[in-house]
Amino acid sequence: MDLPSVPASVTTLITSGKLPPEFRALFTPAGELTDGTAWSHVASSVNECLASGGVGEDVRGAVTLAGAYGCLASHEDFMDPDDMNEDIERAAELLREAEANGVDEEETSELWWYSEDLRDRAAELSEYEADMHAYVTEHGATPWGRLDAKLEQAHDLYSAGERPAALALFREVAEISPWDSEFSGCSDRIGAGWCRLLHDAAHHDGPEAARKIWQEARAHYRAAKFPHTDHAWQLIKMLLGTGLPDIIEVIIREWVEAAEQAGTSDVPVTEDQHRIFRLAVAEIEGSPSNPVT
Repeated sequence: MDLPSVPASVTTLITSGKLPPEFRALFTPAGELTDGTAWSHVASSVNECLASGGVGEDVRGAVTLAGAYGCLASHEDFMDPDDMNEDIERAAELLREAEANGVDEEETSELWWYSEDLRDRAAELSEYEADMHAYVTEHGATPWGRLDAKLEQAHDLYSAGERPAALALFREVAEISPWDSEFSGCSDRIGAGWCRLLHDAAHHDGPEAARKIWQEARAHYRAAKFPHTDHAWQLIKMLLGTGLPDIIEVIIREWVEAAEQAGTSDVPVTEDQHRIFRLAVAEIEGSPSNPVT
C-alpha cells in the first residue's frame, strides 16, 4: 500500500496561518515541506510541542494528525524494524488523540490502514534480518557476499592467466538461478558472471561463440533482464571491436527503454556513457545488420 496523501485538515492548517510557531519554518506558504525538511522533523516537532503544552485546542486535532502522518511517512522507504514499530505505535497514539479532538474518522482511516500495512512489512523485515543473521552464522557471509568473493577470486585467476579456472568460477556464479535459490536477490552478481563469460568468448573465441553465450544468458534469466541495467555500458565497452554490433544494439535499446520507463529518458547521461555511445553507434552503422534477441 502506498503512503496516503497528506490529510486535508493538515493541509488546511498549514495554509491557514494558524500553525504553531514551532512548525512554521517547516512549511512553505503553499503548504509544502521546505528544502531539507522531512516528515520525521514534523513528527519530532509535534511531539515536542505537545509535551510543552503549546498546542491550542482549536488546532490540536490537526496538529496531532500531522504528527501521526509524520511518523508513518518517515518509514516510507523502510528502516530498522524496531524503529518502525516504535513510530507505528506513536502514530497510533496520535491518531487516537486526533480523533478525540474532532478529526473525522474518514480522514484517519487510510492512515490506520497504512499503519497496519507498515506493521506487517516491519514484521517481514524483522524476520528477514533474523534469517540473514542465521545465514551469515552458517555460511560466514551474506549470499551476495559469497558471490562477491567468488567473482573476485575468478577475476584474480583470470588476471593471473589462469583462464580455465577463472571461467569455471564465472560460470559457477552465472548458472545460479536468479529466481528460486538462496541467491535470488543477487541477479546483479549472477549477471556479472555472464558478462565475464561473454567478454571472454568475444575476445578469445570469436563472435559466434559470444552469441551462443549471449543466448544462453538470456535464456537462463527467463523473465529477468540480461544484462543488468547497471552493467549495460561497461558490457558495451567490453564488446566494442569484437564483431558484435547486433548485441551492442540490443543492449543500448533495452537500456534506453528501461531509462524511459524509470522517467530518465535523457540518456546516456555521463560523459563516459556518451563516449561509449558514440563509438557503439559508429560500429553499428558501419556493420551489416545482424539482429539478435
